[in-house]
Amino acid sequence: MATLEELQHIASKLSLTLDNPKSVKLQIKQINLLQKQLRAIKKELSVTISSINQDAAQSSPDSLVSFGLDIFGKHKWAGRLRAETRRETEREKKLARQPYMEIKQEIDNLILEGDRLKLRAEEYLLSYQI
Repeated sequence: MATLEELQHIASKLSLTLDNPKSVKLQIKQINLLQKQLRAIKKELSVTISSINQDAAQSSPDSLVSFGLDIFGKHKWAGRLRAETRRETEREKKLARQPYMEIKQEIDNLILEGDRLKLRAEEYLLSYQI
C-alpha cells in the first residue's frame, strides 16, 4: 500500500535539531507542512472508510428466506435471520475498515509527535530570546 510508504517517508522527515533560531523556525515550517500532508492522507482514508460503510449498508437487503418466513407468519424466525444478517454485515464492515483505522491511528501518532517537536522548538526559541 502506497500510504504506508508515504507515512514511513514522512516519519523519517519528522525531526528537530535545536541548533540556531533561524534553522529552528524553518524546521517548524517543515513540520507544519508534514502535518498538513498527514491530515490530507487521513481525509482520503476517511473517504475510503465512508465508502466501505456505505457499500455495506447498501449491499444487505433482506434475504428471500427472511421475506418468505414473514409471508408464512414466522416473524420470530425472520427477525432472527435479519438480525444475524446485520451482525454478519457489521463484522465484514469492521474487518474491511480495520487496516484503514490502524493507518489513521499511526497518522494521529505522527501528528502528535509533530506537535511535541513544535513545542520543544517554541521552548527553545523562547529560551534563546531571554
